[in-house]
Amino acid sequence: MRQPPPLPGQRLFETRRRLLTTTLSMLRSFLTQTARTNSHVLKRTMATATQTQPREIKVDIVSDSICPFCFIGKRKLDKAIELSKEKGLNVKISREFHPFLLDPTLSLDEPQDKRSRYESKFGKERFASMEQMMKGRGREVGINFLYDGPVRQTTDSHRLLAYAYEKGGEDLQLALVEKLFNGYFEREQDVGSREFLSESAVETGVFQSTEETLAWLATDAKKAEVARGIRDAQLKGISGVPFFILDNKYAISGAEDPELFLQVFEKISKGDGVVASGGGETC
Repeated sequence: MRQPPPLPGQRLFETRRRLLTTTLSMLRSFLTQTARTNSHVLKRTMATATQTQPREIKVDIVSDSICPFCFIGKRKLDKAIELSKEKGLNVKISREFHPFLLDPTLSLDEPQDKRSRYESKFGKERFASMEQMMKGRGREVGINFLYDGPVRQTTDSHRLLAYAYEKGGEDLQLALVEKLFNGYFEREQDVGSREFLSESAVETGVFQSTEETLAWLATDAKKAEVARGIRDAQLKGISGVPFFILDNKYAISGAEDPELFLQVFEKISKGDGVVASGGGETC
């Protein structure tokens, strides 16, 4: 039996239905393809971002404020970081100084004449040779070592350095480290003097006034932390400074040349194994 022909309205309805079905199918296909493309783009973007993210390397520096090789070692590490940037190494280096007492027998309260102390300890002839040697080492990195002026124990300087790092991180601590080294080694200042320490703290922005600094130094703030840091160095077997610990894994003992630091930075950034170095000069 023949079906009756569709009415004109039915034809129009079927035509529109088929057109809508086709359009929806094309739209679903387009959206699916777009989602896949976006997923691939996102994955490539994330991979690229991961590849360009700098490798962070923390350098912990065990040091004392009256150690000349610590000053030299700082300058050499500074140069190595400059070279890493010039070379385009994809690394981000951060630094933190930690305490060490080079001569615990020194008094906290009474300064001694530096030259007399060293001549008594090493003998006049040997000290004269050491002085000339150190002046030559210093000139190589832009330091003008002087061996007159007072010397005493450095606990208070370490307390200030610990507080500087707590307050302003690496930048503030580095500014104070440089100020203390410069004062003691190049301007014959007493690094154990609370007056000198207060002036240095104010000049670098650690405190707002010398009165505020002196009041802080008169407390026990950071004493326990410094004592703990000195014990930690001893437990690690550190007997000479400077001593550099990279990524809490690799060690460089002594004021090594910038090129060695640069090589270590490169190896760490590539995930290569690093062999600890112990050939640098120490106090």
